[in-house]
Amino acid sequence: MTSTALAQWRSSGLARLAELEAVHANLTGTGPGRRWGTTQLNRSLFLALVAQFQSYCRDLHDQAAQVFIVQASPMQADALEVLIVQGRRLDTHNPRRSTLGHDFVRVGLTLIEDVKATGADTARQLDALDRVVDYRNAIGHGDETKIAALEAGGEIKATKRSDEQHRRSLDALAGTIDDVVADKLASSLGIRRPWWRRDR
Repeated sequence: MTSTALAQWRSSGLARLAELEAVHANLTGTGPGRRWGTTQLNRSLFLALVAQFQSYCRDLHDQAAQVFIVQASPMQADALEVLIVQGRRLDTHNPRRSTLGHDFVRVGLTLIEDVKATGADTARQLDALDRVVDYRNAIGHGDETKIAALEAGGEIKATKRSDEQHRRSLDALAGTIDDVVADKLASSLGIRRPWWRRDR
């Protein structure tokens, strides 16, 4: 069983993205060939993708915090919960690696270093996360110069294909983060893993 956060990302979160993709397909068709006049619609896919990934990260932090707090004495639990959640950056900042690192250290995890240690693929996924967040921000702020600069790198574009590539990358990253958080909570707190990966 995965975390509740990952289960929700892979059910309701991805379903919300699929709704937008279905609108895209209804408007543009599903047959082969390049679509014209879809730039703004394609850009909206990235806005939704980052929003759903941020929701996953926030939910996972909530779940990790509860695992952490349960280990405290009843007299400490309420104060500890306030300290862990108050001022959490995932509530107000983008879900980039610096935000994740800041928030998960509150439950005793060096999340980004631990995630990067799982392999080169994950390091590339972290790069993709920051890239898609930068792209979403440029779109959200109407910064055409920044959008053009990001697209000039060739790694992200306002296309459905680019959105699908980044969605797959973030889904893989979500699975790795989920596994790492469970592992590290177990080892740091001396408890059984609070959840397991679905593929185990």
